Amino acid sequence: MQSFLLALAFTSATAQTLETFDGSRSWSETNDPVMGGLSQATFKISQGTGVFNGTCKIVPSLQAPGFCSAQSEKTHLRASYPDISKSKGLELVVRSTTPSFKGFKVAFATKNAKSSSRYTPFGTFKAPFALSSGAREQTIFVPFRDFSWDWSPYTGRCETKDPTGVQHHCCGDGDLEQYCPSAKDLAELTGLELWAEGAEGDFHLEVKSIAAVAAPSLRYNKKVDA
Repeated sequence: MQSFLLALAFTSATAQTLETFDGSRSWSETNDPVMGGLSQATFKISQGTGVFNGTCKIVPSLQAPGFCSAQSEKTHLRASYPDISKSKGLELVVRSTTPSFKGFKVAFATKNAKSSSRYTPFGTFKAPFALSSGAREQTIFVPFRDFSWDWSPYTGRCETKDPTGVQHHCCGDGDLEQYCPSAKDLAELTGLELWAEGAEGDFHLEVKSIAAVAAPSLRYNKKVDA
């Protein structure tokens, strides 16, 4: 028990807050109708919480679920967040009335992130996350090893192949390390994003904070199914 409490204290001490939705950064939403889809969502900041609410629908031309996203105002030419290169992942404090929705993702932009698609001229690193059942507040840890810049514009995932034949790649060891966020990337964040993507249905996500941490402070996070 003592070692567990010490681990929690260490994590808390080394957490670097990136977003608390206090209004100091503006956020906006983008939906897939810009690409011919039918999904719709809103993102509003209310009482220190970012509220992401909407519906992902089938894109008629693809016969696959589309996307909704929310993003902070980005400064592509300069870093606008703390250097988080000593951290191991992002920690989100969230609440949801749709915890079974399978399409939640988080992403971050960096000064020199590569892009895998002409639809995203400024690259981002993206990763999925899953929620535990129930509408209670929960803390989600997403390791940086789960993030890749080479995600598909069709699915938002890094392991899928596009209808055009392009195969995407996830972060990994050896040759796959090129798809991981580097220490330089983590030192030069320019923006944050939340996504509902690649899954059909209604979603509701309330985000209290996003931070970079050295280790997860809670251990009940579920592994995302491939």
